[in-house]
Amino acid sequence: MERRRTVSTSCMGSGRSLLTTSWIAIACAALPSMAHAQQGAAPTAPETGPPAATTAVEATGQPNAAEAQPAATAGDQEIIVTGLRGALQSALTAKRNSNDIVDVINAQDIADFPDANVAESLQRVPGIAIERDAGEGRNITVRGLGGDFSRVRLNGLEAISATTGSTLGSTINRGRGFDFSLFASELFNSIVVRKSQSAEVDEGSLGATVDLQTARPFDKKGLRAAASLQGAYYEMGKHLQPRIAALISDTFANDTIGVLVSGAYSERTVEEEAYSNTALSDFWESQQGFCPVVPGASVTPINTLVTTAPFTPNCTPAPGAVRGSTPEAYAEVARAGVFVPRLPGYGRFVNRQKRLGLTAAVQWQPSDSTLLTVDGAYSRYDQRKNDYATNPISFNRGNGAAAGSLTAAQATGRPNMKIREAEVDDSGLLRYGVFDDTDFRMTNGYERSETHFYQVSATLRQDIGDKGQLNLLIGQSRSLFKVPEFTLISLDRLDSDGFVYDSREDKKRPLLDFGFDASDPANWNFINGYSDIRVQRQRVDNKFRNGKIDFQWEFNDRLTGKIGYAYKRFTFATESVSRLTSTIINAPLPAGVTVGDLSNAIDDFGRGLNLPAGSTTSFIVPDIDAFEQVYDYNCNCVNALGDFRIGTAAALGNNRFVRETDNSPYAQLDFNFPLGGELILRGNVGARYAHTRQYSTGYISATLPIVEARRTYEDFLPAANLALEIGPDLILRAAAAKALSRPALGNLTPGGAVSTTGNLFTSTVGNPNLTPFRSTNLDAGIEWYFQKGAVLSAAVFQKKLKSFAQQLLTQTTVRESGIPSSAFPAGTDPNTPINITNFQSTEGGTIRGIEINYQQPFTFLPGFLKNFGALINYTHIDSKITYFLTANRTGPVLQDELVNVSPNSVNATLYYEAGGFSARVSGAYRSQYLRQVPLRAGLPDATGSYSTFNLDASISYDITPNIGLNIDMLNLTDQPTDFWDGKTIRDQQVFSKTGRQFFVGVRVRY
Repeated sequence: MERRRTVSTSCMGSGRSLLTTSWIAIACAALPSMAHAQQGAAPTAPETGPPAATTAVEATGQPNAAEAQPAATAGDQEIIVTGLRGALQSALTAKRNSNDIVDVINAQDIADFPDANVAESLQRVPGIAIERDAGEGRNITVRGLGGDFSRVRLNGLEAISATTGSTLGSTINRGRGFDFSLFASELFNSIVVRKSQSAEVDEGSLGATVDLQTARPFDKKGLRAAASLQGAYYEMGKHLQPRIAALISDTFANDTIGVLVSGAYSERTVEEEAYSNTALSDFWESQQGFCPVVPGASVTPINTLVTTAPFTPNCTPAPGAVRGSTPEAYAEVARAGVFVPRLPGYGRFVNRQKRLGLTAAVQWQPSDSTLLTVDGAYSRYDQRKNDYATNPISFNRGNGAAAGSLTAAQATGRPNMKIREAEVDDSGLLRYGVFDDTDFRMTNGYERSETHFYQVSATLRQDIGDKGQLNLLIGQSRSLFKVPEFTLISLDRLDSDGFVYDSREDKKRPLLDFGFDASDPANWNFINGYSDIRVQRQRVDNKFRNGKIDFQWEFNDRLTGKIGYAYKRFTFATESVSRLTSTIINAPLPAGVTVGDLSNAIDDFGRGLNLPAGSTTSFIVPDIDAFEQVYDYNCNCVNALGDFRIGTAAALGNNRFVRETDNSPYAQLDFNFPLGGELILRGNVGARYAHTRQYSTGYISATLPIVEARRTYEDFLPAANLALEIGPDLILRAAAAKALSRPALGNLTPGGAVSTTGNLFTSTVGNPNLTPFRSTNLDAGIEWYFQKGAVLSAAVFQKKLKSFAQQLLTQTTVRESGIPSSAFPAGTDPNTPINITNFQSTEGGTIRGIEINYQQPFTFLPGFLKNFGALINYTHIDSKITYFLTANRTGPVLQDELVNVSPNSVNATLYYEAGGFSARVSGAYRSQYLRQVPLRAGLPDATGSYSTFNLDASISYDITPNIGLNIDMLNLTDQPTDFWDGKTIRDQQVFSKTGRQFFVGVRVRY
């Protein structure tokens, strides 16, 4: 069946906007001005949307005639600068006129940067870094804080989106972060990043508030239309697929009514080739999986969650009882402190994506004092993923009587994995080994998912006399993520000899030689009671309602007062069902059916990885469609071949609900005082009161009723922003605020799951009493606008986090756990130990940083050189967070960097623009960063990513004023995903590539 073909796929092009060249710059300039007309007064627009761009001439005086054209009669002296330079210039004007610390991207920026989505546009902003997923930006980090600590607002409404990533290590977003892969950049005409907090800005962010604004008909009145078509070529898999966008807008009734509709559609097939040592894998004690067992000896598996390191062997063979392992090799690996890759394997990830985005806006202006705007946005994001993975599963087992999921009867008499040869480096990491009696597993995981995002909002701006203005906003949004189908099927091979692991030549891309022909179906089996058919369904539903009222009154030219009130209600619901058992109860294969009938071949693995000669690059993978035809595993029934019922019993922890209601009034005073000479002090001071009410539910056990939790808390959040203008070109800035960010909704459930198998009970639960993240933010900066369209600026910042959160283990007893006794088997001793894992509030830490930003068109150069320009920014972040290492929050703590934060990042763009021809190249570098701290309970170490450098380029040419051609090239450096485990050992966790992407297209406008 096409939907799950084994070898496949591709999709998503660059971010060339529909609103191109001249009319985009006009549209940006037509947005309401942030500034008063007089003496650089403070902005008076309410906080219902991003600050609008103004014309460059407003900020810098007379424009360059070569870069501008009159938009009206010569008498009004209104000059509109077109092209990329005009958009950059208008963005600088918005930044300059704002009282808050902001960065702005206007539509021409988004159009002219070679960006597939908004996240990649945002990485050009100082202080912002992104993490790419399958070659496309998905999440942002602002000044050291990730998506759960920063807010994204779409047309003034806070936006949360739940979806899953494209490929390796992808997880479902159940937090507050916004997934930027949902929308193409063509749908937006401005982005504002608010880095400082003011009272009129809703609480909820420690990092930044990112405002996304879609186009509106009054941006440029009259009939306007534009369309673009691109063909996208993806190097990995050689896929050619479409990317289409269109917009039409018109105004009626003497320009008092306007209607705009825009849309973008794309298809994309992502393919990723990878070596991985499991997603987020730990180091593991060297005895696990292949310790030679002495006949009659009792072996106790190590509980790796509570070991405090260094590890000690859990069994010691008697002399002469090595049972097949070479004594020298066993002695080499059995030394304390030696680490072995947990699941070294190869994988291919194929994701077929379809993305549709629609926006609409209606505006009505019956008079100069009244403006009503209704905005709507919709996105549908469909993914069909296949995850093909193969590895020696013996490396991931303990040494109980039964290996892995084999029954005791099946494990009886089976040998443990034996070490024939081994070599360990000075750091204690196994670099080479040859192993016998190794079990292998090949899996194909298929997931069909879809995300629907809806939003509708209405805003009313009503002038009250000459001094007052009332602004109302009401709206709601919904993000619905569904996985209607997830299936994982495995094939297995037991007790295989001659497996070679060799990373001596290249630690990032080790040689894996399975020691047998993995492409021959005869060498694989579907084993009764051992091989898997897993079935799961999931759903995450986020809803948001928002109502706001803002009133401002201009007391005089120097003072403007503002008061307002915001109501927000979030609801989060997640549901999950899965197959009650993963194994098959009867014959593994029906009569006449062979593994060859249920598998497909991959014979070209390793594209772009440059694997060592001798690596296993051909293997079979389960054919999910063929398995479904034979086993009918989606029947939700018990049939002749197995128990295929599904239910919540095996997935209780993912069935939970949270409702959060926020009420927050505020008061703010904006001021603008001349201090004599050319000095002007402007800014704002105010405070917001936030009251939060929270209700959540969850399950502990299928035999218990639902658990409920309620709480309220409140915060007083003062804020101040100062801007001192020293003459026409120099601005000093300072800001201080108390900020609040609430915990991820998915972590606030009182429910979870309890496991009562084995001799140690465990439970993973939520924490409805998780403390909100609170910080004190300080900012200072200087901006020098030394030339029209140019700026040189520097900023320093500090965020003192009073609280943070970490997933921790608590060792307690059934009696003290707080879990009802009915969740445990009848007769359970109340003193039975239990390990409870959940997120807990910790001590926090400090984030400090500096940003340097340079932007300049080279108009001062002679000849054609004056058509060049550059944008360069650098960010350095120093973060220190307190992490607990051991259970029960006792023992030593670790001071380390905040996760997902690069200490150094650089973004640079060089562009050329003249005579309808435009070209630019953009590079984004971020230094290595931590991804998980601690690596595991008891280990003062971390996982992380090596540094990355992405190079993108774009060329466009206007054949006529209405027709243009463009070529975009993304990921020209073929940057791999490159993750490590352990700061010193640097065991390779992931090394994968998705290849380069090229887009060729045409755009037409009217």
